[in-house]
Amino acid sequence: MINYYHKLIYLLPLALITGPFIPDLIVVLCSILFLIDTFRLKLFEYYKNNFFKIFVIFFLFLNLSSIFSINTISFKYSLTYFRYGIFVIFVYYVLKNYSNSKILLGYSIITTFVILLIDGYIQFIFGKNIFFFELQEYRPNFSYVTSFFNDEKKLGSFLSRMLPLLLISFIFIRKKYQNSNLNHFFSMIVFLIFFLTFLTTERVSIFITIIFFIGMFTKSNIFLKPKIIYFVIISIGLMVLFYYHPHLYLKMKSIFYSSGILFPGYTNQGTIVGEYDLGKFIFSKFHHQQIISSIKIFLENPLFGIGAKNFKSIAYAWHPHNYHAQVLAELGIFSYLIIFSLFIYFVFEILKKYFHSLDLKNEIKFYLLIAFFLNLIPIPSADFFNNWVNIMIFLPVGYYLYINEK
Repeated sequence: MINYYHKLIYLLPLALITGPFIPDLIVVLCSILFLIDTFRLKLFEYYKNNFFKIFVIFFLFLNLSSIFSINTISFKYSLTYFRYGIFVIFVYYVLKNYSNSKILLGYSIITTFVILLIDGYIQFIFGKNIFFFELQEYRPNFSYVTSFFNDEKKLGSFLSRMLPLLLISFIFIRKKYQNSNLNHFFSMIVFLIFFLTFLTTERVSIFITIIFFIGMFTKSNIFLKPKIIYFVIISIGLMVLFYYHPHLYLKMKSIFYSSGILFPGYTNQGTIVGEYDLGKFIFSKFHHQQIISSIKIFLENPLFGIGAKNFKSIAYAWHPHNYHAQVLAELGIFSYLIIFSLFIYFVFEILKKYFHSLDLKNEIKFYLLIAFFLNLIPIPSADFFNNWVNIMIFLPVGYYLYINEK
């Protein structure tokens, strides 16, 4: 049976650009069928790793928080969270047992990126993409690229979160064909992704991409070489981009205005330029208020929180827009200690690899560790239980288990 349904994973990258329903359906189907095959084929050895042990402990605490929650709807999110752990093991199994799987999945990932790149730049240049979705606007003369996501700001998130798997796909394909000339083609795609992410104006995605590029630029033995040439091209490209599209530069500066690090000044009418709030904030006044609310909720429910997805019942916001704040408030101290410990572990592992020379295997692990670190860094984020984002968070874990075993 698995010989047939494992092929669904090759559709996953393309499915992600359709929205959350189809990719989550693929994850659910693969997880259920693989769980059945786990008992039918006795595949229990694939679960004997640190990831699954930690995941099960976190899953138990997650459901304990639902037991003590203020609303039983938490079980809807806590019980179904198990699919991500099974999905990771499924990905690990497929990569290990189907020799062409990493190449076929790599082709799917590369194809998806190329389609988004072509469509994104068409939308930027002509004002509409191939489906006639128009550039989105904050206000007049302040537009941003969304490609197939239309009015949803998801393009930057996809590009930044799937970038590690794109690089790994390049490495697998390059190794298969033993062709170093592919390096320039791959580097050019990565170069175009960097600038397209800026055109989305998604500040968190831009931050993630910049950090990832710094790691890749300083440690990669494959991409963006010769480095001095790419450094000059990227630097000039950014200056030209900001010169002809000053709203992008202002969008970057808005991070400092929102937090109160910089002051934008006053208008002639005496109001603050850009209608920013006066004061010092964690990221912005909105994010600051959500974090403070989360801390208050945590202090009142320190052990198990108020239950998954119950923040909106108390704080009148869908979620705190910060993973650390949300886990503290909704799941409590035990679940948070797992998340925080993993974050610290990733920091140390990245530093260990950064200050040593990397062979091909460790370069792949380096990219994955950066991805894990950036997924848990305490900056503004999506909902911790967002299925679309979680698929992109957990998919690389299957790769890591596969690479770590080789």
